[in-house]
Amino acid sequence: MKAHIHRFAAAVTLGSGIITILSVMGTGAPERHAVLRAVFPLEFLGISRFAALVVGFSMVVSSVSIYRRKRRALLYVALLAALSVVFHLTKGLDYEEATVSLFLLVVLILSRKEFTVGSGTPDFRWAGLRLALALFAVLFYAVLGFWVLDKHQFGVDFHLTRAVRETFRFLTFLGDQDLVPRTRHARWFLDSLYLISAVGIGYLFWSLYRPVKYRYFDHPHERTRAAEIVDAHGCSALDFFKVWPDKSFFFPASGDCFVAYRVGANLAVALGDPVGPEDKIEMAVREFKTFCAGNDWGTAFHQALPDFLPIYDKLGFNRLKLGDDAIVELGKFSLDGKAMKDLRHTQNKMEKAGIRIERWQPPVPNGVLQQIKAVSDEWLHIGGRRERQFTLGLFDWDYVKSTPITAALDKEGQVLAFVNLIRSYRKGEATIDLMRHSKGSPPGVMDYLFINVFDHFKAEGYTRFNLGMAPMSGFQEGEEATIEERAVHYFMQHMNFLFSFKGLRAYKAKFATLWEPRYVIYEDPLALARHAVAIGEISEL
Repeated sequence: MKAHIHRFAAAVTLGSGIITILSVMGTGAPERHAVLRAVFPLEFLGISRFAALVVGFSMVVSSVSIYRRKRRALLYVALLAALSVVFHLTKGLDYEEATVSLFLLVVLILSRKEFTVGSGTPDFRWAGLRLALALFAVLFYAVLGFWVLDKHQFGVDFHLTRAVRETFRFLTFLGDQDLVPRTRHARWFLDSLYLISAVGIGYLFWSLYRPVKYRYFDHPHERTRAAEIVDAHGCSALDFFKVWPDKSFFFPASGDCFVAYRVGANLAVALGDPVGPEDKIEMAVREFKTFCAGNDWGTAFHQALPDFLPIYDKLGFNRLKLGDDAIVELGKFSLDGKAMKDLRHTQNKMEKAGIRIERWQPPVPNGVLQQIKAVSDEWLHIGGRRERQFTLGLFDWDYVKSTPITAALDKEGQVLAFVNLIRSYRKGEATIDLMRHSKGSPPGVMDYLFINVFDHFKAEGYTRFNLGMAPMSGFQEGEEATIEERAVHYFMQHMNFLFSFKGLRAYKAKFATLWEPRYVIYEDPLALARHAVAIGEISEL
């Protein structure tokens, strides 16, 4: 029962709000109104009715945030419940409805410990300005509407002063017995005033309960600690980017794991799996999920390895295969044989044209950096190319200067294409980040560059080379896939006007001999849809 008490509180909040709204619509008991009119002026009773309506509508809107266990909603609804008791008694001695509001207040007090979800800090200055603008819009609409209506609509020729007076009387439910709509348009106009008032109140409460706004903070000690954990427990090429400057870090209570993440579309997207001892991964996932829930964020893991799928399944997550990492098994790589005929031809053609390969270790000379920067700028002007982050790096002068560079040069010594090499934390594996060529480079120059890179690392004793992921590239023979996964892959593969997934897979397949799956781990179908939006937000510069 304790686990569901917030749902009961949400139901009581919703019910109390509806009862309050219905009580305002009714006429009430005449004998009770007679008692109140002997104590309070008629204007006060009208204001109490208006205030009760606002409170009732606010309860209905806030019931969703009560269901989501928002701490701020608990405080606001408790205040609304207390006010509701007062307004029910002062608008018509409605002690039955007041009892329901009092019961709601008791339920909220008893369930207060279950409300653990935060909300963004509201900017009351801007909230006040928005409220003032909304109030002005409602008043302007109402006054102008009364003023310009034809006399036959209400049987009254409104002048400006009366239009203002009727607006305030109507919105505060003081009413005017002589003001009776005579046409459908007049009735619609009065109903529209209720509607825009309700929208204004709803927007105000939405702004109060928005999820915690993600703010990126760079804490050097956290980055240093994350780098130490990666050095000790890293196991993939993706781990290099988990300590990239665009990431935030979550450390579970043990302190020996971390999750690298960004937030977009109110979804905390972790890059890959948590990093740390294998026996601590489940704990890290569980605590990260709790941390995200406390900020009213969804939780997702992008490009997760297959190693930890049982953990995600156990914790209630779903999975979608995102694609495959293309792996070149260097021990098997050779240009011999019929299958490599085209690559042999490319190599011979490049060598005959005087194109050669050069390598530079960090720090890369500034003159070389200037050349490859020019190549990168040309590459970015090719249609569909732009800098991205989160799952890969970008051309930053200091970053590229600090990484080994392999480039293809023409016979005049001008750089035609380059790759920068980064560390993979999988034993025996090499990988790259940026791979770019100039617009005027001859066809096949990137193939020639990769052939030399593979030969170099093979000679250095590496056993495999990771060419990165080919997204939405389908499924291997014998690979288990859900109907949803196959449907998504089929759909994306046929969206060629957005991205040529098949083309990227085909290019990497010229070299790759092994394909390793990568997954999106998500909570529910709605979160999966949000994941696409979030990745767009956090990967764009």
